[in-house]
Amino acid sequence: MPNLPLGLPSEKSFYNREGELKRLKNYLNALSNDIAEEILVTGYRGVGKTSLLKKLMNELPENILVTYIDISRIYGSQKGEITEELIMINLLNAMNDAVGKRDGEITNKIYSTVKNAFKKISMKEYDFKNAGAILGIAVPDIKDNYRKLSQFVMEFPQKVVESSKGELKGVVIIIDEFQLMGGLKNPHAFFWMIRSYAQEQSNVSYIFTGSTSKTSEIVEMMNGPNGAFGGRMIQFNVDPFTKKEVKGYLHEKLPEIKFTEDGLERFYECTRGIPAYINTFGNTMSASDVYNSETVKKTFFDKMDQITVMWIKIWGTLSPNEKEILISLVENGPQTWSELLEKVDFTRGTLAKYLDILKNKGLISSDEKRYLLDDHLLEVWVKNKKISDGYYPP
Repeated sequence: MPNLPLGLPSEKSFYNREGELKRLKNYLNALSNDIAEEILVTGYRGVGKTSLLKKLMNELPENILVTYIDISRIYGSQKGEITEELIMINLLNAMNDAVGKRDGEITNKIYSTVKNAFKKISMKEYDFKNAGAILGIAVPDIKDNYRKLSQFVMEFPQKVVESSKGELKGVVIIIDEFQLMGGLKNPHAFFWMIRSYAQEQSNVSYIFTGSTSKTSEIVEMMNGPNGAFGGRMIQFNVDPFTKKEVKGYLHEKLPEIKFTEDGLERFYECTRGIPAYINTFGNTMSASDVYNSETVKKTFFDKMDQITVMWIKIWGTLSPNEKEILISLVENGPQTWSELLEKVDFTRGTLAKYLDILKNKGLISSDEKRYLLDDHLLEVWVKNKKISDGYYPP
């Protein structure tokens, strides 16, 4: 039986993204010349952004320190209650872990000092005097002072490069699923804070990546004309595979699965060229069959829960109000604010709140004042559950 990763970030699912990989490497090579670029990578959930970044992380030169944090993990562990302070603590921890993997007198000393300081972080005692003495950073010395904590964290990577005596040329900080930072109390201010430090650092590059469209509100907040970075970020979208690329991907990853021409066409229509769906669908297929259009369709609906495992997991994390809005969009298609307000059973304020939450999660977007689902397979799964079970997924 086929055995592809079920939408999980892995180099196993990396395919035909050499162009995007080369572009990212070229941007980051500028760190060797003390030029730091800020990069924004967008694309549908499951399209392969994280796989691309994992590949990049493994191929950057030794003199580049790489830090990676996944905002969805912070978001999930806190049941959706994300704060600026939590992001800063996780970022510092990730940066220091990256420092700890370097073998050197200076990096070892930095790592052990900051690691010891985490005991005080847990007690809201932001006292980094020892670390500050090493790196020359204006450090926190007042209990429960987020401003001084954020200053320490944001200055930390540049100071690490400067203290390395030429061993390091730069630090790359990858912030995955950044769209969830839209759930902060004031995300606009948080993005501006990051930009204020980033523009002064010549050896620290940030890569923000998110499961959101390239024109979403959170992207505008980050890199729009009036956003924190004001269009200065290098921005590109990771697109789904074309039909030709899907054929090549299947030939390389799942050569035992056979299709007729119309079967491959149907497979492409079902997956929309998104690698996560190609993997989960492909794993349900048998090497002993030749799939035509009808057998692909039958397998798709018979194995729907296996193919849409990503959405089953996400659906289970949603609140009743979020599900009600999504079900209304499934039943009635794209709707304006007023149309949605008539369909759902809660107040204007509640609707506004949960529309923002769903947009920040990359589940819906707005187009010409209408709200619509961002993923075709989510819609198909919800509709199919209603048909097969007689009710929408609880």
